[in-house]
Amino acid sequence: MSCAASTDMSCRRILRLLIPLALIFLFLYLSTTKLHPPLRECVRDGKPCVQEESEVIPKPEENQVGDLSSLQGDDTYLQVVESSLKNCKGKNFQIGKMLQSFHSCVTEDQEILLEHYLEAWRELIKFMDSMGTVFTFISSETKTKINILENYRNGENGRSYRTIRSMMKYELENHVVNFKELPSNRVPSGCRTLLRMHRALKWLEVFLYNVGTSPGQDKTSEMCAEAYHKTLSHYHSWFIRQVAEVAFLALPPLEEMYKVVCVRTHEEARVVLLTTVEAIVKVYNITQELYTVNHMLDLP
Repeated sequence: MSCAASTDMSCRRILRLLIPLALIFLFLYLSTTKLHPPLRECVRDGKPCVQEESEVIPKPEENQVGDLSSLQGDDTYLQVVESSLKNCKGKNFQIGKMLQSFHSCVTEDQEILLEHYLEAWRELIKFMDSMGTVFTFISSETKTKINILENYRNGENGRSYRTIRSMMKYELENHVVNFKELPSNRVPSGCRTLLRMHRALKWLEVFLYNVGTSPGQDKTSEMCAEAYHKTLSHYHSWFIRQVAEVAFLALPPLEEMYKVVCVRTHEEARVVLLTTVEAIVKVYNITQELYTVNHMLDLP
């Protein structure tokens, strides 16, 4: 039965709830049955190992996005962190904490500390969860990948997983990286696992940039879809791309996203989001270069 004009808004609200929920259940099913090893998988050199009962183990088009030259470096960074922590007080997601985590990733020697990289992703997951069910399938996959990398960091060769560079060096020298199709009995290497997160990071970077530079009239669904087309869609099958297109329609309006990042106006959003993007871009570019020089951008 078609909806009359007077009930059109109600129908849209119902569809906005039902469609994402159906998609999420589908993604969760695929994730748990086909895509991932067990969350508490014991890992040694990329292979499953016997775990004692008492043991508890806790290609993108561009390297940069837009022009961020108008930002004022450390001064702006500190102001954004201070104001966002104040404005977001009491909320589960605080964009200031996410910004701090990405900022802490990079050392003076331009190394990426894996511990802080994973912490930054935990904050990104909180951001995605704050946007509603539309991002649940991405955050669910990311949690699994974080768990895999944490197992490597806490394993017997954990010292080799201090930075992304040291991880790559260790896994390449010890033949942990598999350049062919991953066997079903093998846990993904740290390099392969992080590459998937690296690709998703580019998508979120471009999405945040689009929102930060939007004049305030664009739809978040369109901005997110545009970012997806430029980045992550290249690595997805036709089916996944179609499902993602529909899921983006459930994104909240721009005003709701402003509330998520604890700002009131477009100008405030621009400063907060572009400062965050600047920190993400730095981490992304260093990581991209490491994958490029080690010929691992296309790991299966």
